[in-house]
Amino acid sequence: MSLRRIVVASAALTLAAGLAACSSSEGDDTTLRISASSTPHVEILDQIVSTGALGDYKLDIVEITGEVDPNELLEAGDVDANFFQHEPYLADWQKQKGIDDLVAVADVHLEPIGLYSNKIASLDELKDGDTVAVPRDTTNYARALYLLESAGLLEVDVPFEEADLSVVTESNITANPKNLNLVSIERPQLARQLDDAQITAAVINSNYALEAGLNPAEDAIVTEEVENNPFSNLLVVRAENENDPAVTALAEALESPETAAWIEETYSGAVLPVHSTN
Repeated sequence: MSLRRIVVASAALTLAAGLAACSSSEGDDTTLRISASSTPHVEILDQIVSTGALGDYKLDIVEITGEVDPNELLEAGDVDANFFQHEPYLADWQKQKGIDDLVAVADVHLEPIGLYSNKIASLDELKDGDTVAVPRDTTNYARALYLLESAGLLEVDVPFEEADLSVVTESNITANPKNLNLVSIERPQLARQLDDAQITAAVINSNYALEAGLNPAEDAIVTEEVENNPFSNLLVVRAENENDPAVTALAEALESPETAAWIEETYSGAVLPVHSTN
């Protein structure tokens, strides 16, 4: 079984790589082109390939780096699938773009979002007026607000279980007892802000925390609850390919007990499998 990874550093290079992959595998219905974030998504895909769980099917992985939009690549047909996002993000993206033909075919793992700091070790050390960096995109911004609410730092006027995360904004904050200054920053940049003298703490998605050498299970001051969490990461395809045999094979492998056990063992709580290990 072969694995050919294309690492891209910009949107233009990603698109070119995707198109090159398309032409190289044209007519080959055993190869699935998939774009994925490096950690832990590509690592999970590598593991599946290494075990031979896909049988005769192969993966052609486009590793996403830089300012690219994996859903645009998928919608354009430059890849057959992607693996990087949760359902609220996908729903919000399709709503904004006026698109409804991207569908999830597997849910795989959860990356608990957490609050990190190089300057404080506990919530009690947050001072009046401190600055907290949060994700800029709509759904993860809302997710950050609810994390801060669960920590007793904010109050939001819509209960989390009732919220449409695509419309929850700073205007929904009804109490901010420490007068925290929330600064929105692109998700891949958040871990770097921990060294910024002006930023006390940052809410960071676990994949970016892991890439920055942080262990969410040990280094986060607070993390979100896992139970009834809607943010499990998905395998997404165009609706027309939902029942493609290669897609089905990959979806089954991603949701298998073997993959769940590998995630549990490898990430020690920093990444959590959605499905049972037995």
